[in-house]
Amino acid sequence: MNVEQTKRTLMELPPRKSVLLESDRGLGKSEVVAQTAQALSEKLKISFGLIDFRLAQCEVADVIGMMRHVDTGEITRTVYKNGKKDLETKTLKNITVHDFAEWFPQDPNSYGFLFLDELFRAPRDLQNAVMELALDYRYHFKELPMGWRVIAASNDNMDIYSGSFPDPALYDRFLKIKFKPTVPEWLTYAKSVGVHKAVIQYISKFTADLMPENIEVGKISPSPRSWVSLSDCIKYMIQNGDDVLKDLDYLLLLSKGYLGDTIALNFIEYIRKNYKIYTGDDILNKWEEKNLEQEFSTMDIPELGFYHEEIIKYIKKENKLSKKQEENLFSFMKAIPKESAAGFFEHFLKHARSIAAKWYHGNKEVENYIFGFLCKEIALKD
Repeated sequence: MNVEQTKRTLMELPPRKSVLLESDRGLGKSEVVAQTAQALSEKLKISFGLIDFRLAQCEVADVIGMMRHVDTGEITRTVYKNGKKDLETKTLKNITVHDFAEWFPQDPNSYGFLFLDELFRAPRDLQNAVMELALDYRYHFKELPMGWRVIAASNDNMDIYSGSFPDPALYDRFLKIKFKPTVPEWLTYAKSVGVHKAVIQYISKFTADLMPENIEVGKISPSPRSWVSLSDCIKYMIQNGDDVLKDLDYLLLLSKGYLGDTIALNFIEYIRKNYKIYTGDDILNKWEEKNLEQEFSTMDIPELGFYHEEIIKYIKKENKLSKKQEENLFSFMKAIPKESAAGFFEHFLKHARSIAAKWYHGNKEVENYIFGFLCKEIALKD
């Protein structure tokens, strides 16, 4: 199932039906569960819980709670009376009870997902503890509220992943979903979370490199998660003054650590030949010629920060703005998000104040736009 089909299933299944998401690594199993929880909170207009366990790091007591001795305690048992199922509560002395685990949702009217990730990396005794939760939604007579669903996740090829093969009795307790997002779904997600444009452009053209089908144990191979991680590195370094897109030899070394040699080489070659990097001269002198409005209106804020610097460097070098350059600079300001435009104008004032003042005061439309809609707090004072 793709992302939308998986979300639909998690939202619409009857209560008490557990689900197992199986896929290769880094495809977003945890993310789709979180997105569905968010969607249900909006749909139902309620608080919707998400309890997320990494079972490979847990012990049995983390899931079912600790035992302790009590002198007197109540226990509830299932009994049948006159052919009908019933619950019977008794007070007994000198018994052992299980405390509620800290995660257990005790509000009977609550809703949520109990997400058990890395199910088949967990020790066998912990997998055995999950059996009762996955089928009966209880452990030691403590029952999950009706509004909760158990969702587990695992990698789907234990020939190459560390872990155990599924126990048939445990495996049978779940609806199995072979989870595989489509490339368009991933690109939509990538744009929504600000993945760097170089990565988005590359995957849009070379879709098979998002997640190659055949991977070798011990060899680096990309996944959607590793592409996002590489993007995070690129954006962070650019934001902090180290423009790795201008040092492709270094970026190749960085990319190999996430993508492997072959795809990293392809990615760098694409950037070298096809990825568009504009200069201050392009923005101020060739705005319409290069049709830059569409390019900059979809650019994320960290990348725009790089262009703020490029524009300021160009203006300081020329030490003036021509009429055409003033018009193009205003077009640039209107094309980018207001948050970024405010940051640019503040930067402009700091590094080229006299030129910024002349531009600001010399055009009433510019003055009104900046003062009225972007940054009253930093608007130029006489």
